[in-house]
Amino acid sequence: MLACFHRLERLQRNWVGLHFDRWRPAGMRCCASINAGKMPAVPVAPRPVSVSSSSRSTPEERNGDSKKGRFGLAASSALGCGFVLCATGANAVVTISSKPTFAMSCTSGFCAPTAKNAVLNVSDLETMLASGNVKVTTGSGALAKQVRDIEVWAAFSWSSASTLTLDAYRSITVNQPISDAGTGAVTLATGDGGSGGLLSFGQKGRISFLGTGNPLTINGNAYTLVSNIAALANDIANSPSGLYALANNYDATPDGTYHSAPIRTVFTGTLEGLGNVISHLSIRNGQKLGTIGLFRQIGTSSSDALVENLGVAQEKVRGITHNVNGEGGLVGMNAGTLRGDWTSGSVTNAQTHFGYAPNTGGLVGLNDGVIERSFSLAAVSASVGAAGGLVGNNLGNITYSHTAGDVTNTGQHAGGLAGGNEGSISESYASGSVSGTTVGGLVAYNGPGTITQSFATGQVTGYTAGGLVGYNLATISNAYSTGAATGYVVGGLVGENDATDAASGRISSSYATGDASSEGGNQPPGGLIGVDNSAAGNLTNTYWDTTTSGITDPSQGAGSPSNDPGIAGLTTAQLQSGLPAGFDSSVWAESSVINGGLPYLIAVPPPK
Repeated sequence: MLACFHRLERLQRNWVGLHFDRWRPAGMRCCASINAGKMPAVPVAPRPVSVSSSSRSTPEERNGDSKKGRFGLAASSALGCGFVLCATGANAVVTISSKPTFAMSCTSGFCAPTAKNAVLNVSDLETMLASGNVKVTTGSGALAKQVRDIEVWAAFSWSSASTLTLDAYRSITVNQPISDAGTGAVTLATGDGGSGGLLSFGQKGRISFLGTGNPLTINGNAYTLVSNIAALANDIANSPSGLYALANNYDATPDGTYHSAPIRTVFTGTLEGLGNVISHLSIRNGQKLGTIGLFRQIGTSSSDALVENLGVAQEKVRGITHNVNGEGGLVGMNAGTLRGDWTSGSVTNAQTHFGYAPNTGGLVGLNDGVIERSFSLAAVSASVGAAGGLVGNNLGNITYSHTAGDVTNTGQHAGGLAGGNEGSISESYASGSVSGTTVGGLVAYNGPGTITQSFATGQVTGYTAGGLVGYNLATISNAYSTGAATGYVVGGLVGENDATDAASGRISSSYATGDASSEGGNQPPGGLIGVDNSAAGNLTNTYWDTTTSGITDPSQGAGSPSNDPGIAGLTTAQLQSGLPAGFDSSVWAESSVINGGLPYLIAVPPPK
């Protein structure tokens, strides 16, 4: 246990509120499981997690190299153990930091560990780079299988022509800036001997270059560096399937306001953001059929694409599109893979014609691909169609992602994460407030999609309103909501739970704690569900908090029908006293210092 808290202390220093995930190496245990009821677990900064959650391969993987194109910024939770990790013998790294060099042998610019948990002093590294090439590795043989990762915890730079190589058995995590201020090259290798390696970046971590002439190689592939949006758009127009990387942060203020998507060519290649940020992007689109975002579209039904580790900050995107593909802060239409990307600012769809149903999202308008470890802080507003903090409508897969911006849709569907879900959402959450007609803290309209291991905390207001989902026609499992819900058809978790057959309208192992209140009419609110039209047996192990919901009547788990089977009311104290019946202890845990002592999802602990 002492090792666990030493590890937590180190990881806590990286807590930045943006939730960058951490690997859970083989052999690691969950402190949350150990601590349940015994020792207080502490939410810490997540770090990069490697999972193969995508059924789509990257362009490089389709060409047969499993190491290529496998980088990403993890968002919102660690795999299996959530934020809380315990150190074991498998959790050893090479750390580049301000601490003295320890257990690291450097000969003629080749640096390798001589023991687990080796340290390379950043000043020593800079001194070597001033006079020659440097290669930092995790070693070879049995030791490399223990010292798997390279972590950068101190900023450094060099202005010589030297090449820096970081070569990891598994992953590379950059938590502080690396600046190639000369003409030297950078070579990065992940998964070199291991599998599933990632390149990821903490909030302050990024790799920047003096210019676009510096050589960059990632897992054996040469990348073209670009320094601005115009250059990226031009390169993609000439070679849509190319490999590109952003050389530095870019302020788009001098670009003025774009009147369509800056990158209009359908992108089928790879863009590595390297943790860099494009700021102050402005798009004001007057084309009713336009699909807009920084990218109009990435990927196709036959050609994948990858955009990763890219931030778009303080943007303003406004359109009147009624194109079903819609508009997003990063991509209008995604049929590829987005990994470790994020946006902030505002995304607005000013279309008011109710004959159209555009999709408006903080990151993506319409998602028919994969979104993982990504987030949006953007405020999203619309008057018709589907609006979501991350995506307007999801037809694909969303994992380990989250949102914090408010979402408003005065006409139709509004969801904290997604306006509509016809795909799958897992290990994700939303915390912004939501208002509209059909509204959900996480998803407005769920059908025929699935939601699992996810939660919402924002306040929701609408006609049909649920703390997690407004209208459910599919499956929800291992989920919870804590935000207040107000409307006419109102439930703490789901506004209306419907079913077209026995397989739809299923909710299991879930609970709600938020206040559920009706604004009028003859329909009483439900502690868990406003109106339940599903078949008997479709609700299993579901609960609401009779202390905080304002609903103490044990028959009012659903506003209609009363005494709905499968729902039980518990007090706050009862919910805090141990996992409710039917909750899997490998999925759920409790700790007095996490989530107010209420059950939380191990894979997605709530942010501190």
